[in-house]
Amino acid sequence: MKAIGWLLGLVAVFALGVAAWYGLEGEFQPTNGGAQAADEAPEEADRRTPVRTSVVQPRTFETIVESLGTVRANESVLVTANVTERVVEVLFDDGDEVEAGQVLVRLDADEAEAALREARVQVEEAERELERVRDRVADGVVTQQQVDQQRSRLSEAEARLAAAEARVANRTIRAPFSGRLGLRQVSPGSLVSPGTPIAELDDIERVRVDFAVPERHAAAIPLGSTVHGRSAIGVFEGQVSAVSNRLDVSTRTLTVRATVDNPDLILRPGMLVNMRLALDPVERVAIPEGAVQQVADQHFTFRHLDDGTVERVRIRIGRRMPGFAEILSGLETGDVVVSEGVSRVRDGQSVRVLPPRMPEFLETGEAGDAQ
Repeated sequence: MKAIGWLLGLVAVFALGVAAWYGLEGEFQPTNGGAQAADEAPEEADRRTPVRTSVVQPRTFETIVESLGTVRANESVLVTANVTERVVEVLFDDGDEVEAGQVLVRLDADEAEAALREARVQVEEAERELERVRDRVADGVVTQQQVDQQRSRLSEAEARLAAAEARVANRTIRAPFSGRLGLRQVSPGSLVSPGTPIAELDDIERVRVDFAVPERHAAAIPLGSTVHGRSAIGVFEGQVSAVSNRLDVSTRTLTVRATVDNPDLILRPGMLVNMRLALDPVERVAIPEGAVQQVADQHFTFRHLDDGTVERVRIRIGRRMPGFAEILSGLETGDVVVSEGVSRVRDGQSVRVLPPRMPEFLETGEAGDAQ
């Protein structure tokens, strides 16, 4: 009997426990159901795929040609002597700025000057003799033929005088144009001859830059086009001044010459520079590169409609520029396209448009303020 009573007590305790469990479940079930409903509401609101959009706007597209160029002086010459003679005087230093016609070097001219004095005496004598024979023509003592012969002798003497003057002038070496001299190559007492280098003379207040352009752009290089260059010491800007008539048969490139103002004389002949030439500028509608979806050889984008859905549109793209692609067909100015999240959307799908991204410098500034 005691065993049966103990067993009945155990069953009663179990029944009370089960009742208490169901009572607690019923008490908390409405609360959990409300929380679950509250959690499910935002999930239903967020079921639309989040994307960012951009408005289709026109932009200027250009064909950019980049090439290496070489700087050349506007005028450049190696100063040399015209005759073989000894240097008497050097009238310049390394790197001097000189004007056109300025004397640079004097050569020994003693013998040439003596010949010049002799030639002058001969001219003066021929002139006096011509005057005498002219006066005697009227008296019939001298014929007209003799006068003509004397006039010829005077012309010969004048020619010899001109040659003597030229020989003296050749002993004085002058700057052919204004510019900057290079390193001096001679000293007083040096014997120079035609071809002996004396100094380099360059006019670099304005320089020329020659660079190569591929053959396919040969017909699209207008004179006066602006070019941008970069050298080891900075950037500069110039204009296309000439285009070669012939292509290089080995490289199939065309040489283009740009003229660049160089008032600070920072560009030197022989420098290697990077040249950038923009050709065929045209204004076309453009979209961000992230909005373009490529399938095989076709391109698509998703246009955002007024009802909140997206429409897959086939487009034809042209040139590209950093961050943007040129649209030749398929879109018009003012259309709105999905620029971020393209891979997550499908044709006809409803999307949720996120606000534009904040520029990085603003984000950095806010972070700094928060700290």
